[in-house]
Amino acid sequence: MKTQKMLSGLFLFVIMATFPYVLKAQETTEKKSMIYPTLGVGLGFFYPSDVNKYVETVIASGYDYTVNTQIYMYVEVKGGLTFRIKKADFTAALEYDIAPKYIAVTNGSSFSYTYSRVAPEITANYYLPNKSGKNAFLIGGGISYSFIKFKEFTGSAPGFKIQAGYSMQFSKINIQPYFAFRYVQAVDNNISAGYKENQTSFDLSYTGGQIGIILSFHSRMLYR
Repeated sequence: MKTQKMLSGLFLFVIMATFPYVLKAQETTEKKSMIYPTLGVGLGFFYPSDVNKYVETVIASGYDYTVNTQIYMYVEVKGGLTFRIKKADFTAALEYDIAPKYIAVTNGSSFSYTYSRVAPEITANYYLPNKSGKNAFLIGGGISYSFIKFKEFTGSAPGFKIQAGYSMQFSKINIQPYFAFRYVQAVDNNISAGYKENQTSFDLSYTGGQIGIILSFHSRMLYR
């Protein structure tokens, strides 16, 4: 019995003595890269001048209305696939932006219109972790190619985006609120007559600021 107690005590001592090394080994075998899908939603702020001028002088001309006819905001949804290493990630995504507008008219039928954008995009982020390495500030940017449409006007053009935010990792979910600035300027040169004198092209802009959030579902991987 005495020998059995001594062996039990020795076994317990060995476990306690090696426990820190087991933890360290687990840390060293932690994932150093992963691939996962991402989803995002955002709200953008911009002023597409040719679109707003067209609505004011052509669509809304002669009507009595009580609300502003111009577009200032759009909604964005996107999905993509992200490859992440410790302090950086790279994402290929597809974005869809839409700016709808409904105008109630007092002297006729109400009308509505939409201004939309579809774009494949590639982005990269660099992370500045906190002390624990679980959360981090992010700075990054991306390039895209946009296809923009408003009524009969269409255009496409490359563009870029810069962004910053904060990444919060929980056990199975990663939440990244961010703000960004996007530059996209497309032109429709195939119009025969514009809404104003001598106009032969129509500007389709999606340049402006944006706030949003990106979600992904995966196990936690430290940023350091």
